[in-house]
Amino acid sequence: MAVFLILIASINYMNLSTARSMKRALEVGIRKVMGAQRPMLIRQFMTESILLTIASLLISLILIIILVPILNSRLQTSMSLTSLGDPLVILAIVIMLLITGVLSGSYPAFYLSAFKPAAVLKGKGSKSGNKVLRSTLVTIQFAISMFMLIGTLVIYDQMQYLRQKDLGFDKEKVLRIVLDNQNAREKWSVLKNRLLQDPNIKDAATATTSPGRGFGKNVMLVETNEGVMEDYGVDSYGIDYDYLPVLGIELTEGRNIDPKYPTDTASAVLVNEAMVARMGWDTAIGKRFQFDGDSTKYHHVIGVVKDFHQRSLYDPIEALLFIPSLNNSNALIKIGGDVAAGISFIEQAWSEVFPNKPFEYSFLDQDFMEQYEADQLRGSLFLGFSIMMIVISCLGLLGLASFIAEQRTKEISIRKVLGAEVSGLVSLLVRDFLLLVIVGAIPAFGIAYYFMNEWLSTFEYHVNMNYFLYFLVLLVIGGVTILTTGYHALRAATSNPADNLKYE
Repeated sequence: MAVFLILIASINYMNLSTARSMKRALEVGIRKVMGAQRPMLIRQFMTESILLTIASLLISLILIIILVPILNSRLQTSMSLTSLGDPLVILAIVIMLLITGVLSGSYPAFYLSAFKPAAVLKGKGSKSGNKVLRSTLVTIQFAISMFMLIGTLVIYDQMQYLRQKDLGFDKEKVLRIVLDNQNAREKWSVLKNRLLQDPNIKDAATATTSPGRGFGKNVMLVETNEGVMEDYGVDSYGIDYDYLPVLGIELTEGRNIDPKYPTDTASAVLVNEAMVARMGWDTAIGKRFQFDGDSTKYHHVIGVVKDFHQRSLYDPIEALLFIPSLNNSNALIKIGGDVAAGISFIEQAWSEVFPNKPFEYSFLDQDFMEQYEADQLRGSLFLGFSIMMIVISCLGLLGLASFIAEQRTKEISIRKVLGAEVSGLVSLLVRDFLLLVIVGAIPAFGIAYYFMNEWLSTFEYHVNMNYFLYFLVLLVIGGVTILTTGYHALRAATSNPADNLKYE
């Protein structure tokens, strides 16, 4: 993105330098007549470019000093200004300075220094520079801007999908508290009974983990459809009686573990639908598990849990085994009413049961979305850089449109005298830029489609490519181009022809 920004700024400099070449043509002609050689002129124009780049670098360093603390807080980064003193960083800055200065100054330097003195001094020098190259550079600008904007919209679309997709469990208004020691886990029942006295608290449960967090994989003997016990690596974690109701997770077969059945904690297990599919069971109820190191006892499946997303949507839903456990480190509290009042009551109950332990909590939906933090950050960066690129491109277009309108003033005046309408004259100047937008859209759309499809494919569950976004980007960039170039076009089209032609 940084390279794209520098490239767009360099293109602006090249375009504006060549577009205003007529204003410097006389200078070049006189210098050549006075004995200046082309290498001297090239050095002059390259020096101007590098000096402008140095001035830009100084401004950027000031902005860095101001913005780094803000960026660190917003992006959760730890950038340090002391890095600017690192020899490698200084070397990189110098190299970047030279490359940018040379890149942006090379074409104007070689183009302007090639003017022939005799032609220039007779008023026959180039009036607009190399139109083909300039159009190519503007097209590249449009292509980069559209690529970035498409990337921003696709990432936003996917993030919205992640937030709104049914995960198979209810993550809203669920508070998560870590019971980080044995004493806290032993007192959970006391805390839970206190919590359920408040009407804002719907239910509470514990588990060894929670959705969005890791869990263990164990090798154990599992009964196949043919009744044979075979070794399998199985993902599993412990849950208590109320875990499924708290998260609104449904059962598709059998029943939940229940304190009415004392044997459940010793010999019952639950599995999800993915486990049933993995094992190819005709029916899961009654199927046996034998844990490693416990060859004397079997655990029987008493219920099948409907599939839900334990992990992020990057991953497919894995086969899971749920083991009854009453000594767990994650407490989940479902708030059914007012959230603020519910949190206040939970904190009060916590301080009564654990007077010397600070109350710390998080929300399950936020915990789950933390898995996409890098993608959310990527989306924010794409949006910020896209806006910057469009603004920088518009600055260049504004200057370029001004020079082109100025160069075509006489043509416009003659057309107006011959009866041309203002709307027709404006479209005459604007349509060339709109054509470049359309040409730039072709590679931009192709490259964006490839890279954004690659990014979406990293998710097991993702949106389909929304082609309306491409049309929307084309509409936005086209609209911005019309607004940017239309001002100078309208100004030229509404000028008085007599003022422009009175010396002809």
